[in-house]
Amino acid sequence: MRPYTLISCSVVTLFVIVILASLPTASGGQWTSALPPQFDIGQRLSYGSTQLPNRAGTCGAVIYQLSYTQTQDIRHRGIEAFPSDLRGPDGLKYEDWASTPVPKDIFERYVLNTARPPVGLNCSHGTWEKEWRAIAQEAGNYYSANSKALILLQASELQGNPKYLAAVGYFYNP
Repeated sequence: MRPYTLISCSVVTLFVIVILASLPTASGGQWTSALPPQFDIGQRLSYGSTQLPNRAGTCGAVIYQLSYTQTQDIRHRGIEAFPSDLRGPDGLKYEDWASTPVPKDIFERYVLNTARPPVGLNCSHGTWEKEWRAIAQEAGNYYSANSKALILLQASELQGNPKYLAAVGYFYNP
């Protein structure tokens, strides 16, 4: 084998090893770090964020799908099955769960703000933004917020669709 070919193969192999080692894994702990630990996440469905100007931080949204077990618990027990005494990884306590529609002030703070700066969901630039705006405004879902984030639980589809797994939207601001 020629020295040039050997060196090229070695460099490519090293590059592949470094890239693969730096990729995020599908471990639940990495994907659920934004949510309080009471949530049993099956998978992360979507993610999007925006860096705000003047180093003001980032805002965005992450959509998770709950596990089958936790979805079944919510389906059978309703709001009593929701995690209570929620605290985020930053230690901030969430308010008690409330029914949607999300009040206008919270909606404008985390879901959609037509003025500047953008907030939570409208920072995500996801194709799913319109769907989650509707979820925040329709009855049958639940939300909880603290000073930096809104958790929106889509529960309206659970009773009519036995195969549906509940989804949770996490919308955050700096």
